[in-house]
Amino acid sequence: MRPPVVHNIDKHAYGNLVSNDDAAGISAVSATLGQKYAEADMLMHIAEQFGKHRVSAFLRNKFPTKASARSGDIGEILATAYLHENCGYAVGPSRLIDRDHQQWAMRGDDVLGIKVDNVTNVHLAKVEAKSGKKIPKKVVTAAREGLERCGGMPSPHSLSQFAERLRRASDDDLADAVLRVQLVNDIRPGNVTHLMFLFTMDDPTELVKDDLADYTGPIEQMTMTLRVAAHPAFISGVYEKALSDDT
Repeated sequence: MRPPVVHNIDKHAYGNLVSNDDAAGISAVSATLGQKYAEADMLMHIAEQFGKHRVSAFLRNKFPTKASARSGDIGEILATAYLHENCGYAVGPSRLIDRDHQQWAMRGDDVLGIKVDNVTNVHLAKVEAKSGKKIPKKVVTAAREGLERCGGMPSPHSLSQFAERLRRASDDDLADAVLRVQLVNDIRPGNVTHLMFLFTMDDPTELVKDDLADYTGPIEQMTMTLRVAAHPAFISGVYEKALSDDT
């Protein structure tokens, strides 16, 4: 994956990541896919107590089976990875671990991230992820609407869950920082960044540029598009490899 070329529209930015080796991408994402749906110690326990091949059987009950649900999950997983690895935010354990049913859509903010520094103190990222073979205007519009919910701030319920997940991972200081901005201090637009993350085989650059040019709010905006050669094949390949590697 080549580093993105980032362009600016006023104070906002957009960029494109293009896969130059989808097979390598499938291997990389599949290698940790199980840990996005189940605690690592649970997977280790199953392997030790029941045999490694039983991990696959367990994950079949956790992974979604519908193509649309898998697409949405992979978009969220990749957006989380980008926020953490490229933008330096702590993201905590995957919220997909807490899904009530493998076919049910998740509610709330797609991804939240936090970083703490001496300048802004606490900075939060609110992410809306979209995934599809093509990204038409209505999808970009829906992503914008998701980012604008709750006045553009992370939703209170999503923040509470984020703090709980951080504590579960023993990131107590970061969990307390989330709780402090939620319960004690007001969250200000200057302490928030919006990330619209688009995973597709399409090129929605013109739609992205129009969306950013139309945005007049006070929150810093970033849109990143990750493009692969064959979107459906990439997603099915990730899940198939993740299951076959645990048999």
